[in-house]
Amino acid sequence: MGRLERLLQKCWKLKEPGAGTAQEYYDALRDLGHQFLKLYLQKKIKIGEDAIQVLTADDLLNIRGFIKETEKYFPDMAGNKKDTLPFTEAIASCLTDFYTIIQESNKGYHVSYYYYRGDNDPKGVPGAMADLILKIFYICSIYDIDIETVLIEKYELYKKKYNENEKAGG
Repeated sequence: MGRLERLLQKCWKLKEPGAGTAQEYYDALRDLGHQFLKLYLQKKIKIGEDAIQVLTADDLLNIRGFIKETEKYFPDMAGNKKDTLPFTEAIASCLTDFYTIIQESNKGYHVSYYYYRGDNDPKGVPGAMADLILKIFYICSIYDIDIETVLIEKYELYKKKYNENEKAGG
């Protein structure tokens, strides 16, 4: 389920009496409008005379799809499958990637700078961070961790806390 569909369902639920506050409903509608506009401007939604056409998941690569792709194309990235690689070892293997990020940042380049050494493999902090993220996605895939849903929930929670803090004058 994509973000647009989740926002539609959230708005539908919040419109019911007692399901939430007017502010929550307003915020959900605003988020829905922003997401719809974003997809329209990115040409991912087409509006016809009587219908709205959203491109299929095959046309778009969301986080969940990206994670599945890592399992398909990077089978040796984090070691082996979960039956031969304990979860704690898979996570511990990420420490070398963290160390590489630190090494790259100590080279004196700006952290957003990336470079190549003749092999089309981006180096620098962004390249090392990409390696780490891909490894984490692969681990999520082999252990069936739905990180996309949790990321979205965490993001919404942080956004809500930030907005509450801003309203409180913090």
